[in-house]
Amino acid sequence: MSNYNHNRPLLTITAAAVLLAGVIWTFSKPAWNKWLTERGLRFTQTGALIRGGEKPSTIVKPKKIVAKPDSVILKNLTAAQRKRIDTLHREIAFLNNASINGKAPLDAFFAALQTTADSLVHIWYYGDSQIEGDRITQDLRLLMQKNFGGSGQGLVPFNDVASYRYLETNCRGLIKYNVFNHKKATGFGFSGIKYRINTDDSTEAQSSIRIFPGLQFSKVYLLHDKDDKSMISVTADKKTESEVSLTGYKTLIHDGKCRELILKYKVNSTPLFGYLLEGQKGIQIDNCGIRGHSGDGLFSVSNTMLQNQAKLLNTKLIVFHYGNNAIPYLQNEAHAAQVGNAFYKLFVKYRKALPGISILVVSGGDMGRIIDEKSEPYPYAAVLAMEMQKAAEKAGCAFFDMHALMQSKNGISGWVKQGKASIDGHLSASGQKFFAQMLYKEIMKFYEIYTLSHKKNY
Repeated sequence: MSNYNHNRPLLTITAAAVLLAGVIWTFSKPAWNKWLTERGLRFTQTGALIRGGEKPSTIVKPKKIVAKPDSVILKNLTAAQRKRIDTLHREIAFLNNASINGKAPLDAFFAALQTTADSLVHIWYYGDSQIEGDRITQDLRLLMQKNFGGSGQGLVPFNDVASYRYLETNCRGLIKYNVFNHKKATGFGFSGIKYRINTDDSTEAQSSIRIFPGLQFSKVYLLHDKDDKSMISVTADKKTESEVSLTGYKTLIHDGKCRELILKYKVNSTPLFGYLLEGQKGIQIDNCGIRGHSGDGLFSVSNTMLQNQAKLLNTKLIVFHYGNNAIPYLQNEAHAAQVGNAFYKLFVKYRKALPGISILVVSGGDMGRIIDEKSEPYPYAAVLAMEMQKAAEKAGCAFFDMHALMQSKNGISGWVKQGKASIDGHLSASGQKFFAQMLYKEIMKFYEIYTLSHKKNY
């Protein structure tokens, strides 16, 4: 037998090892990860897959700083009011709405809450797959509407990859764009989504929405860019088709309850943004979730559009709930600081565009991976939460530490055991409800502080 044949198994193993090493090196390169990320794909870091029995990374847990009552607020209050405010501050564990010289980030929103008996107040809640399909927002909305009134579901896209609790949507002959996957496009609505009629498709452009009995509302609007000439046809509950002329930026397409609407669109160039299912007054939360998004695409929404639609909808609070998509890729604390700075630029954009609106930042939560058949949390999730808090406070925003909330229940492993989340950090139905309740409770504690501190006592 020749030496070549004798060494063939060794050569095969060596070649395979070299090939595997090349694949690992390629997929580990930051440029490759960036290329994948820009296309909406998410993979666990290669290093996490090949570590085997290596000792788990050290989990970094920065010390949390809890804000104290503002002396300016306490100055003109009674002893009982000061004691109550001090008690509330001690009870608040995860929300930072620090008051400086008597003013706090959520004050504008809290002032608006006192007007909901006579007006409709909107909240724009931005996020990634953690909230898509009305996850989290549906529970938070019910809590807010129970206390401050309101009905409906706010903005609803014509179609979505996620399912809804109370709705079923469909469309054809329309092209959907979003700020994450179509960054070169323009003309987006506040949610970062728009639709245009597909002129290359001979199919008549149409959208439909079925509304299940559990959802209460009184009016359905079509939200669109400015248009005072286009016509659409509307059929409600399979009855007579009627013609409706688009007007301004928001057109009433059905007044009263219904269970199904079918809209047919004529050929035009007006960007369409979705339905609005509303009540007459109270609170409305618009879900602005885009799968895979980390918020940076929102720079594509023009300040003019934000200002016009915020005024149109009487928006008084914006929530940014991001971070989870960045956690698997964090290499060290410095990298987390860079991501935090990117978020800061986003917060500043909205703060400058909408100076009279409160902004609340929600950090990414805890999340993990499976290594050698054991679950392990990512090491820099807490650092990113800390950097997001720094960015929020620097930009004048309130901050809710979702990571700290999850750590209070034994982190991602504890949430998985309790059935509140999967190992990748996505919340289950019970986890969504629990999170919404915790966020709501802490907002309401700060609202009580606001009402106490804004009473006239002299």
